[in-house]
Amino acid sequence: MAQMAPTPPDLTLLYSMEALLGDRFSLGPTPNGQERIVIPIVGGTFKGPRLSGNVLNLGADWRLTDANGAIRPDARYNIRTDDGTDIFVQTVGLPPGPDGRTMLRGQFETATDGTYAWLNHVAAVGVLTRNGTHSVTIDMWQATPPRIKE
Repeated sequence: MAQMAPTPPDLTLLYSMEALLGDRFSLGPTPNGQERIVIPIVGGTFKGPRLSGNVLNLGADWRLTDANGAIRPDARYNIRTDDGTDIFVQTVGLPPGPDGRTMLRGQFETATDGTYAWLNHVAAVGVLTRNGTHSVTIDMWQATPPRIKE
């Protein structure tokens, strides 16, 4: 059997989000790192080709500064689509790159019998861009196996 060359996954935009952030506070040094900073997520909006709505005032980024001084996002929050569906979102991230943007892995959880049940099975990657201290933009993409070219 011939080995095919690796091909990257296809990416499809899920949404672009502006999340509004509250005042951060520190838990201080923790067993898992140098410091845990809590950044409340207090609102915002998201818009994409298959889902749009609002970011609820329900969640936070429990950002960790690890033992090496690298910042690692760890957020859990809820969004609500324009048609009233609630979706739990969890993102974890790598330390910011040289341009300040952060790569995220996203995971979604929602009702298994609802319009957005497909999100429960999505492999998602995102790019977070900071807009000062009280807002971030997250562009979230669905990764799928590459299309086979004939």
